[in-house]
Amino acid sequence: MKNLTGKRSLVAVAILLVIFLLIAGYQINAGITENKPTRHVSMIVYGDDSERWENMREGAYLVCKDMNAELSLLTMLSENDITEQEEIIDREIEDGADALIIAPCDSKAIKEFIDKKRLKIPVVYLESENNTFLGNVGIAADDYKMGYSLGEELVSRESDIVTVAIISENMGRESVALREQGLRDALEGNIGKLIVWSREGTSTNANTRTFIQREIVSEATDVIVTLDNTTTDALLDALANLNKTRKVYSISTSNKAVYSLYNEDIKALEYPDEFSMGYLAAMNALDQTYAARRYAHKEIEYRMVKKENMYDEENQTLLFPFVN
Repeated sequence: MKNLTGKRSLVAVAILLVIFLLIAGYQINAGITENKPTRHVSMIVYGDDSERWENMREGAYLVCKDMNAELSLLTMLSENDITEQEEIIDREIEDGADALIIAPCDSKAIKEFIDKKRLKIPVVYLESENNTFLGNVGIAADDYKMGYSLGEELVSRESDIVTVAIISENMGRESVALREQGLRDALEGNIGKLIVWSREGTSTNANTRTFIQREIVSEATDVIVTLDNTTTDALLDALANLNKTRKVYSISTSNKAVYSLYNEDIKALEYPDEFSMGYLAAMNALDQTYAARRYAHKEIEYRMVKKENMYDEENQTLLFPFVN
């Protein structure tokens, strides 16, 4: 009887010891988690419209939430003020940002600005190619192919005598410049006339919508092509103000562009997967080694969407990513 009682006592002591060790281990792990510093990621973008970046921000936020990091989205007061964006970058660095995600208002200027600093924190560029000089990562769809694909779509839908105007704005951004080059290559020799509406080299300081309105009334066109969100929205506003219609082909992710596609004011809309761009940007900012191993061959998807296929399941995922 004494032996049985002794054995029971030993079992009870063992159980209490296991429980004690489990509680101690939990407290130690909890303490480590609580003491682990939260990293801060600054997402610095061009323009003053935060909603324009919502898909990318949501993708980046998903990664930051899983990796114990905070994400701040910082917009500008203007669209293309290089000095303003540089000042925001400097401020975030001084405030102790652990990583930067930047959508450059001017790709060359901002990259040179960053390179001179030789930062010891990760820098990831949105809508931009890799910067091999310091190994900084660029996250973008294949913009040249996007432009070429849009040109092919236009050629397939329009007559070979059509007059096409390209609105050539924001060419300091790699993404837009590559899209335009691809578009031109696809249109060359396949349409009647190509016109380029550009303010490069002019002294006009009119806003984009006013500039486009002047071009519309001064030169006859059948089709107008836009290559970014800002220009697309400005064109749609200009046509509405003038009470005019034109066939519009566009690369854009704006809500206005999607609505205009539904109303058939846009004939074809090329739409990149910005949620994935934001996700990959944050992953590279917080764990570049893992991102390089896991997503080295990941290409950003883009789709050609028209009224007749905009509600296909795969297109809805891009156009309406947060609708249940």
